[in-house]
Amino acid sequence: MPTTPAKNLLYRAALPILAPHSRGQMTHHISGHPLTALPNYERILAKHHVFGASLLLQDGANCALCNTSTAKPEHLAQENTRYRVASITKMATALVTLRCIDNGLFALDSEAASLLPDGEKAPALSGVTVRHLLCHTSGLRDLPILDDCLKEGKPYTELLRQPEIRACAPGQQLIYSNFGFGLLGCILEQQTGLCIEPLFQEMLFRPLHMRATLDASMLNEAKIMPITRVLPYRAGQELRVTALGRHPLQKPNPLCHYGHTAGAMYTDGRSVLQMLTLIHQRGTMDETRLIGESLMQEMTRRQSATPTRTYGLGLVILNRPEISPRQLLGHQGFAYGCVDGAFIEEDTGRAVVFLNGGASEARTGRLGLVNRDVLQWALKQEMPSWT
Repeated sequence: MPTTPAKNLLYRAALPILAPHSRGQMTHHISGHPLTALPNYERILAKHHVFGASLLLQDGANCALCNTSTAKPEHLAQENTRYRVASITKMATALVTLRCIDNGLFALDSEAASLLPDGEKAPALSGVTVRHLLCHTSGLRDLPILDDCLKEGKPYTELLRQPEIRACAPGQQLIYSNFGFGLLGCILEQQTGLCIEPLFQEMLFRPLHMRATLDASMLNEAKIMPITRVLPYRAGQELRVTALGRHPLQKPNPLCHYGHTAGAMYTDGRSVLQMLTLIHQRGTMDETRLIGESLMQEMTRRQSATPTRTYGLGLVILNRPEISPRQLLGHQGFAYGCVDGAFIEEDTGRAVVFLNGGASEARTGRLGLVNRDVLQWALKQEMPSWT
C-alpha cells in the first residue's frame, strides 16, 4: 500500500504498466433502479484495475445494486457473495460499543485499563479511555509484530509491554490504530461475558437484519469474494480467509481476541447500507431506538483530525466539495488489496456502498482514488439522473 506521498506517486506511475487490466472482462448484473451512466462507472473500474465489485446506491425509495464479475483473474460477484470489508468493520465495532454504553455497561470516557483483564498492570494504558480507542487518539500505534502476536495466540499485554507501543500521550493526536480497535473487542468480551461473534449478532447484525459475521470459519469459502493485490500482482495469491480467520470464535477470550474488531467482518452491500442507515437515522431502525441520540451525536461529530483525515467515533467524516457539497459519513476498508468504501450524505441520506476484490490502492490524502471517483460519479452524475 502506498503510505507516503512519494510512494503514492511511484505507485500511480507503475499501475498502468504492471497491474493486470480488467477492461473488456466485466460482466454486470443489475437489479433495482437501472444505472443510466453505467459506461462511466465501467471506465472507473477499468481505470483503477478493479477485480470483482458490488455497488449499492440508494436515493430515497430508489435503490440500485450492480454486481460486477471479472474474468482474469476470476472474481465472481453474485447476490450471495460475501466480502471481507476490512476497516468498514470499525463502524460495526463502534455501534456495538455505543449500544453497550447505552446499556450502562461502561461509559464513553471510562478508563480502558479498568475494563480489560490485566489492564491495570499495563502502564501503556494509563489515561486511555474508550473514547480515545474509538477515535484513534489513544497514542497506541500498530507495531510490526501485531500480526505475529495474533497468529501465535499471544495476549494483548504482550504488545503493551513493547517500549515503542506508545507514540504519544492519550488525546494528543490522531494516530490510526488497528490495535486500539482490537482492544475494544477485548473490552466488549470482558464486560459482557460473551464472545464477540454472538455479541455482534445480538447487538447489531440481527437487529439490523444484516448478513454478517466476524467468524469466517462459519462461511462457505466459495461464496467469499477473493481479494487480489493488483500491484504488485501475483497470480494465484488470492485471499479469501486469513490464517486467523480460520480459528472459530466459539468462546470469549478477552486477552487474545484483539484481531477481529478492527477489520475482519464478512458481509455484503445491503448489510453495510443498514449500518449507514442506522447512523443517518441517529440510532433508530424500523422506529425502534437502538442507540441513544446523545451518543449518536458523539459518534458523528468531529472527535479528532489530521490535515488529511477527520474522524468521529469509528466513523470517517468527509467534507470534499469535489465529491459532494454535503458532509459524508462512513468508512473505507483497505486490506490485502481491496479498497472498499461506504458513505452516506448526512443531509439527504443518499448512500454509496462499494465493495471489491482488489483495486488500485492509490490515494488522494487518505481517500482511495477509486473511492473518490465512485463517490463523485454516484453523487454528482448517476443518482441526480434518477429524478
